[in-house]
Amino acid sequence: MPDLARALQLLSAMDARLVAVGHGRDERSVAAAREFAAAWPHEVAVVVDWPSTAASWLRPARKLTANHADAWVIADTPEGWANVERRLRETPNWDPMRTVLLR
Repeated sequence: MPDLARALQLLSAMDARLVAVGHGRDERSVAAAREFAAAWPHEVAVVVDWPSTAASWLRPARKLTANHADAWVIADTPEGWANVERRLRETPNWDPMRTVLLR
């Protein structure tokens, strides 16, 4: 997974301006999401967090896609991200090719 500088490069190459940021609630993911949001030179549409265990991750997935972002930035463990990613696949506004994972 890319570091902050690489994530910014990837998003720039996508011509992204409006991004949605999502993260797990572990300390490392929270810190990575905050660091990204502080460094992002454009608009952050929403910052969404989610627990590592839940009955469903539909609510965070809907929040991440509600603002029609140009790209998505995700900071989470592989296990936590897999849960949200399954739900994102069900939403019409999400594009996995415009998603950057931080760790």
